[in-house]
Amino acid sequence: MPELDSHTYDLIFAGGGAAALSLAVQIVQSPLPYRRILIIDPDPKERNDRTWCFWSTAPVFCESTVSHRWNRLAFVSDGVNLHLDTHPYDYRVIRSIDFYRHTLEILKASGRVSFLRASVESIADSDPTSDMATVIAGGIAHRAHWVFDSRWVAVAYRGANPRRHYLQQHFLGWTIRTPNDQFTPDRATLFDLRVPQEGVFRFVYTLPFSTREAMVEYTLFSADLLPPQQYREALETYLQDQLGISEYEILDEESCVIPMTDEEFPRAAGRRIMRIGTLGGRVKASTGYAFLRIQQDSAAIVRSMIERGTPFHNRLPPRRYKTFDAMLLQILFRRGERGKEVFTALFTRNPIGRIFRFLDEVGTVRENLLLMASVPWFLFIRAWFAIRFSKRV
Repeated sequence: MPELDSHTYDLIFAGGGAAALSLAVQIVQSPLPYRRILIIDPDPKERNDRTWCFWSTAPVFCESTVSHRWNRLAFVSDGVNLHLDTHPYDYRVIRSIDFYRHTLEILKASGRVSFLRASVESIADSDPTSDMATVIAGGIAHRAHWVFDSRWVAVAYRGANPRRHYLQQHFLGWTIRTPNDQFTPDRATLFDLRVPQEGVFRFVYTLPFSTREAMVEYTLFSADLLPPQQYREALETYLQDQLGISEYEILDEESCVIPMTDEEFPRAAGRRIMRIGTLGGRVKASTGYAFLRIQQDSAAIVRSMIERGTPFHNRLPPRRYKTFDAMLLQILFRRGERGKEVFTALFTRNPIGRIFRFLDEVGTVRENLLLMASVPWFLFIRAWFAIRFSKRV
C-alpha cells in the first residue's frame, strides 16, 4: 500500500463501499492518467456486511465475484405459483466480502491507490478560482482535482419535499441450514406474497444455495420500520407455515434499509464534487435495486472523463420511467396492501424479459404500454392524478 507522503491527490473517494470501489477499479483499468488516488473510509471492509443481487444477459463488472446464479425464478401468491424461465437473463448474487477482496486486491496492485481509515468531516470546493476540492478527514485537509462522495447511512430516509414520496425497503434475512433437503437449488423465489400484508406491501425472498442451505429474507416496502422482534417473528412464522421448516441453524443474518423515493438526488455537491452510489440517486426508486445501476454509472463516469474531462455525464433514462416509479410509490404509500395485487398482475400477465427491461429502463414505448395495461389501471390513473395535483406527506 502506498504511503501517504502528501495530502494532494488526483482523485479522492469519500466512502469506500460498492460505488467507490467499482468506480476506482474502472478508473485504474482505464486509459485515464490519474496516478494518485485516495479512498477514505473508517471501515476496512473485512466482513460480509451485505448481499447484492441483479439480473443480466451478459458478463458484468467483477463477474468473477458472482457466487450463485439462477435462470429459473418463482413467483408465489395466493393461488399462484409461477416458475419463470429467465433466459437470456440470469439472476445473480454477489457477497460483499468477495467483492471487497477482489476490488481491493486490484486497487492495491495498481500502485496508484492509498487508503485512509478515518471518517470524513467535511467536503467543499477549495475556493472559487481553484480546480481542487478539499476533504477534511481525521482533522487533516486533503485536496484533489475531483472528489467522489458515496457516504450513506442505512437508516430510514425522510426528505422534506411534500411533493415527493419517502418509502423504505427494509428487511431481515437469514442464511439458514436445515438437517434435511428443503430447497430447490436451481430456482430462486423472487416474491412469495403469502404473508399478511396488514396495510403494507410485504413479501419473502428466497435464494437457495443448496438443497439444505438458503438465504430467506422478510422484506417490506413502507414508510416506517418495524420493531426488530417483528422481523424475526415474521421469518419464523413463514418458515414454519409456508415452507414447513421448524428445525434450522442460522448461519448468517443481514438487515438493511434502502431508500425508495422519487426525490431527486443532485449529482453535484460542488464544482469538483460528485455524489455517487445511493447518495447520487443510483437506487431504483420503485425496487431498491442498485448494484448494476452503479456499475453502469461508473462506466459512464469513466467515459465522460475520457471524452469530456468531467465525471458529470449526461446518461439519463427516458423521463417516463420516473413517472412510472412515482405512480407505484404513490400506490404503495397510500394503499400498500394493493401492492400484492399490482405485482401479481405484473408477473402473471407479462413475460419476465419485458418486466426486466422495464425495470432496467430500456424497454420500448410499446413494451411499456403493454406492461402498464396489464396492471390495475384505475390504481395507476388515480396515482397519476395524485402525483400531479396533491401532496405526498
